[in-house]
Amino acid sequence: MPFSSNYSFVDRALHYFAFGAPFVQKVLCELENDLFKSELEQVDSSDEVFVTGLPRAGTTLVLELLYRTGEFATLTYRDMPFILAPLLWDKISGPLRKAGEKVERAHGDGMLVSFESPEAFEEVVWLAFLRRSIVNERTLSPVARTAVTDEFAGALQGSVRKLLLRRARAPAGATRPRYLSKNNANISRVAVLSQLFPTAKILIVFREPAAQIASLMTQHRRFLAEHDADGFSKRYMEWIGHYEFGANFRPINFSGWLDGQPVPSVPDADFWLRYWNAAYGYALEQRTGNVLFVDFDKLLAQSDAVLGRLADALGLAEKTKLAAAGAALRAPTTTPVELDGCSVESRRAAQDIHAQLRSLAL
Repeated sequence: MPFSSNYSFVDRALHYFAFGAPFVQKVLCELENDLFKSELEQVDSSDEVFVTGLPRAGTTLVLELLYRTGEFATLTYRDMPFILAPLLWDKISGPLRKAGEKVERAHGDGMLVSFESPEAFEEVVWLAFLRRSIVNERTLSPVARTAVTDEFAGALQGSVRKLLLRRARAPAGATRPRYLSKNNANISRVAVLSQLFPTAKILIVFREPAAQIASLMTQHRRFLAEHDADGFSKRYMEWIGHYEFGANFRPINFSGWLDGQPVPSVPDADFWLRYWNAAYGYALEQRTGNVLFVDFDKLLAQSDAVLGRLADALGLAEKTKLAAAGAALRAPTTTPVELDGCSVESRRAAQDIHAQLRSLAL
């Protein structure tokens, strides 16, 4: 959300308290675990849905479409800043909640958000327990199965159960909800997610490379300006693990593609194209049986057919609701970038990877 206009002094102070010392979130998490132990033990989670992909692929739109079906529980802006203790935070913040009007999110891409909108806050859980394995000076590392600790596994699975419990308590919670997540960094963690959530579906969204790269470049410039103008914005994005753009930019080092190379503060099209190749090449290599590829361009062009296949693949209870949500689809406004200045090797690799992705997509 536009940070300077939507966060008061009290809001910002609360965020500094919640994220200033890592132990705060963990202590509240443990307290919540104890207070709601008996209820949480009764919650069963299965058939979770994880939406991922390199940023600007359409992951937020897919998240929104699925959330509108009413079949899922997920993190929303209401859960900030105490992501690891959503049940306690609900009790504390309930009487103080503001009414949330929809405003355009900070990306300036026409998508409207409110306090009730789902958002990619799951990364807070990953960083609270695995930060040293993930965050490096200039890059991020994929998470291998060997890096997963019992403490982290319990925390992530516990976070899922907490959201399901909260949703089941709600007046509209008659049907069994399923967990829904959008986290762009999860494109580097498919094997871990498959291990921790064996019945889950992992949706990897992609776009035609030139269009996605143009959007990546636009957003990076936008957030560089935002972070320069508003220090809280920079800290906020770092707290929630959004290293995709701006002053906090840290690309994921898929298969060591960045080893021995500098990371530019303002990458050119060739860098972004190599990043796209590294990300989706890795996704193809690491895919498991529960991975589904979603072609954003095909989704726009053939929404009814693609959403129908997606509803079938996810086993939605009311499949027509997903098709109805598709009425919100609109074509992106970013003009695809010219890739003529990129290396021939990178362009050929992108064409091959894109062809493979399209052949596997819904």
